[in-house]
Amino acid sequence: MSLKDINNIAEVSWKNCPDDTMLEENLVSRLFSRPKCTEDFAETNEGTSNISGLRDSLDQVQMSNCSEYPHSSNGSSTSQSSWQDHFVSLKQQMARQKAEYETKISSLEQRNKELQLEIKDLHLKLGQQRKWHCLVEIKMRNTERAHKDAERRNEALQREMEEFFDTFGELTHEGKITEQIGQSL
Repeated sequence: MSLKDINNIAEVSWKNCPDDTMLEENLVSRLFSRPKCTEDFAETNEGTSNISGLRDSLDQVQMSNCSEYPHSSNGSSTSQSSWQDHFVSLKQQMARQKAEYETKISSLEQRNKELQLEIKDLHLKLGQQRKWHCLVEIKMRNTERAHKDAERRNEALQREMEEFFDTFGELTHEGKITEQIGQSL
C-alpha cells in the first residue's frame, strides 16, 4: 500500500462522518480485504484476522470520532492527529507483516528449491536402481539359460556315454565270445 493510498483514506476519513461513511467503508474494506491467493497458509489466516481486528478498531475510532467531534474545527485537528497516529501504526504493522510474509515466502521458496533438488536426486537414484535391476534380471536370465544348456549337454553326454558303453560292451562281449570260440577250437 502506498503513502498516497493512506493519505486518500485519511482525507476521506476527515470529512463529515454521516455523509461519507459508506465511501470510507468501501475504501477501508478494499484496503483490508483478504488476499486472493490460492495457497492456504496459516500465516495468511492469522494476518487476515489481525487486519479484521484492525478494521473493527478503526470502525470504533471512526464512530467515537464522529460522535465526539461532529463538526468543530478543534475536533477536526484532534481527529486528524489521532487518524494520522492510527494510520502510522497501521502502516508500521502492515510493514512488519509484509516483512514477516516475505521472510516466510522466501523460506518456503528456499525449501521448495531444496525439495526439488531432493526430488531430482531421487529420480536419478531411481533411474540407477532401474538400470541395476534390469542388469540383474538379464544376468539371472543368462544364468538360467546357461544352467539349462549345461543340463542339456550333460543329458546328451550321458546318452552318448551310455551308447558308447552299450556299443563297447557289445564289442567286448563279442570279443569274449570270439576268444572263447578261439580257445575252444
